Parts: sequence; C-alpha cells; structure tokens
Amino acid sequence: MDALEFNAASRIPHLVKPALRVLVIDDDDCVGAAIQAILGRHQFETELTSRAHSGIHAFEASRFDVVMVDLFLPGMTGLDTISHIRRRSAVPIVAISGFRLRSSLDHVDYLSMAMERGATASMRKPFTPPQLMAAINQSMPLIEETKQ
Repeated sequence: MDALEFNAASRIPHLVKPALRVLVIDDDDCVGAAIQAILGRHQFETELTSRAHSGIHAFEASRFDVVMVDLFLPGMTGLDTISHIRRRSAVPIVAISGFRLRSSLDHVDYLSMAMERGATASMRKPFTPPQLMAAINQSMPLIEETKQ
C-alpha cells in the first residue's frame, strides 16, 4: 500500500457512520413493515418483533439505539414493556398506539402514561413518514448521550 492509498483508507472510517439500530415491538405486521420501510430509506437498521417477551429478549441480546413499542400487545402490555426496558437501560423509547379509549367517564391518555413510565417520545397510529421521523429525531439527543 503506498502513501496515497494509506491516507485514503485512513479517512474512510471517519466518513462512515454505523447505522442506527431500531427495535420495533408491534403485533401489527403491516405497521412493523411500514416502519421498517420508512426507516430503511433513512439508513436505519430495524429488527421487528410482534410480542413483548420476544422484544425484551431481542433487546437484551443485542444493542439498539431506539426502541419503538406499541402500547397494546397481546400478553404483556406495551406499558409494562416500557417499564421493563427502562429499569435496565436509558435507551430512547418511542411509544406508539392507535388505540384511544373514549367514554363519557374515562378519558385515559395511554401515550401520557407511557411517557410517565419512561418513554422519550410518542406517536399515534396511523402516522405519516414525517411523523415517524419526528418521533425518532426527538430521541436523537438521547441516542447520542447513550452512545458515549
């Protein structure tokens, strides 16, 4: 390797940033595929799981920069999943939900409950690609802090 090749090779690692890794825990396969497609266009790597327990297992087995959790999952709820992950890590968590309980007596705001349990951002389904990216970007300062 001559000096010119050495200089070019030594600069490449500084130009290439590793892709941000996102764990998506959502039991709706269409939603998971949509998130994966949108984030893929922005060079994010995504791993999809459809159950809380498999998501927690994936989280504990690998490194993720962001976790997206649907609040209404079969078995263990998304709220409990957020609490479980938060007890173990400061990773940014985006709570997502399309469900909103409405009755004259009960106005439960599940996304606010998710924030109280440790989510760093939230978004409602259905969402647009800009809304998804805004939720991810809202977590970016936390992503940089957890990497250091």
